[in-house]
Amino acid sequence: MKAIKYLLAAVLLIGGTAQIKAQEENPEFAAVTKAIVDNKNNLKAAEPVVKDFVKAHKKDAAALAVVGRAYLDAKNEAEAKKYADMAIKANKKAGDGYILLGDIEASKDNAGEAATWYQTAMTIDSQNPMGYVKYARIYQKVDPQGAVEALEKLRTIRPDYPVDAEAAKFYYRAGKLGKALEYYDKCDRSKLDRSQLAEYATIAYANQKNQKSLDIALYGKQKEPGHAAFNRLAFYNNLVLQNYDDALKYADLLFNHSDSLKAIYSDYENYGHAYVGKKDYENAIKQFEKAYEMDQNKGDVLKHLSDAHMNNKNHAKAIDYYKQYLAKSGQKKVSDYEAIANIYIDLSEAETSADAKKRALLNADQQYVELAAAFPKNKDYATYKRAGIHHTINPDVKQGEAKPYYEEYAASVGAKADKNNGEKATLAIAYNYLAVYYIQNDNVAKAKEYAAKLQELQPENETAKQILAL
Repeated sequence: MKAIKYLLAAVLLIGGTAQIKAQEENPEFAAVTKAIVDNKNNLKAAEPVVKDFVKAHKKDAAALAVVGRAYLDAKNEAEAKKYADMAIKANKKAGDGYILLGDIEASKDNAGEAATWYQTAMTIDSQNPMGYVKYARIYQKVDPQGAVEALEKLRTIRPDYPVDAEAAKFYYRAGKLGKALEYYDKCDRSKLDRSQLAEYATIAYANQKNQKSLDIALYGKQKEPGHAAFNRLAFYNNLVLQNYDDALKYADLLFNHSDSLKAIYSDYENYGHAYVGKKDYENAIKQFEKAYEMDQNKGDVLKHLSDAHMNNKNHAKAIDYYKQYLAKSGQKKVSDYEAIANIYIDLSEAETSADAKKRALLNADQQYVELAAAFPKNKDYATYKRAGIHHTINPDVKQGEAKPYYEEYAASVGAKADKNNGEKATLAIAYNYLAVYYIQNDNVAKAKEYAAKLQELQPENETAKQILAL
């Protein structure tokens, strides 16, 4: 499902490390970080806040490392290193400064040097989980299993640390979603933070475990009812499960009652699909239009708009949007010819005058003419569909409106030595039509010829029996 990649991207925006969580829980840490990051283009503006913070925490290695990490986030490596050194000087037995030095090297893609600093932190401060976690993260892309093994060392020292959740994150970032789900399933949900719960629910969704994903999202909502990720996941999963009323309910919560929302393309696209599920095509069209406004490179939504307009009996717009979709896709497939033909067929059923009905059906017929020309291997199929359209134009078999097409189909497919079951079924329809046509036009010999072929395919066919009995 295309929504998966957009949902994964949206959840990545949530973030979520132990350090971020600590900053959120410590207002002072959050304030100094914000002051630095918000003023990254004019760091002098942050100096008064930083000065007061450092004065209050000059012997706190963890606090000094927070300042350094904020400078690293602001792309100021020199200041980041300065505070890493200050953290180490404040407490040589704390791992925070060494971890920050590792982060600085990691930001420069110096994986070996970063790993060395993380190992130093693990040795000096064995109770600090971030040394193990950061060391493992260095290897998560090239060796997720090795990264997990590194975390197992942490489990023996800090049994309280959520090692399985970190392992799940490694596999998630490596794109191994099945293994990521396996590790999250080992976790106690009550000990997962909001970002972990959101990630867990997203991974379950990506693995098509929609009921599980929904359950996790609803559990997360109990903790944070306005969290956008949980509203989004509840919305998406209910849509897949075809719980359209609930899908619309959580879509409304996502758009109108989330604490913060960065809407993504698939939010609007799926909102449209939820309305389609309720057969509310007017509102579906509105949401598909919003999706297209957000990203006009994603042409599939034009096809959704075409389908919604057809269901809403606005055939002119349905055809127009389908043509726009084809212009975007740049390649007309067999299914595209048939889709446009189906719009014209649906239009014929909505028309009230005989002339208008026939005109719509002839437009549908033309699509199959073009299909046969563009895809010669599909000519038999196109011929069979044309026969059905012409029979609809004039269902009086005696007049034989569909006769030329059924004859062509019967001659081509009937000559095949290895007909599949579908071909046998459609061939029987052709033989039946032709047998009836010839008997109604007093050509008994020809009628019996087709009746015999029909009986060969369907020995108990009553039409064949009656004609052969003449």
